Amino acid sequence: MSWPQRIEQALAERRLNAAYRRRQATEGGNGRQIRLGDRLYLNFSGNDYLGLSQDARVIAAWQQGAQRYGIGSGGSGHVTGFSAAHQALEEQLATWLGYPRALLFISGYAANQAVLAALMQKGDRILADRLSHASLLEAAAQS
Repeated sequence: MSWPQRIEQALAERRLNAAYRRRQATEGGNGRQIRLGDRLYLNFSGNDYLGLSQDARVIAAWQQGAQRYGIGSGGSGHVTGFSAAHQALEEQLATWLGYPRALLFISGYAANQAVLAALMQKGDRILADRLSHASLLEAAAQS
């Protein structure tokens, strides 16, 4: 059987078993609600938990930031990517939390890796259930 035939057979089986999926473009970004056709849905698969991605104040702040700093990811914070804006945010967070310093991480994964590596010592025990984020479980295993 040729590859095109195998693919067509696999697709036919998926259609028969109601397991065939079609991607459908959504409208309205990836906020708390998404529009698919004429229906509005709550988005439980995104990470806009607070609904800030569509907030006019946040959008305006992003526009000001793009105007001032440009766009693009730049380098890692360890190289050239740590800007005055990052420093100001760390200082504001530290003040808000009541600590002398705060440290931003590029992602939750990086934070989990760094925090567990820094805090855990040989003989320490980490208790985490299977519902913990995979990055936390990996950091625990590596620590």
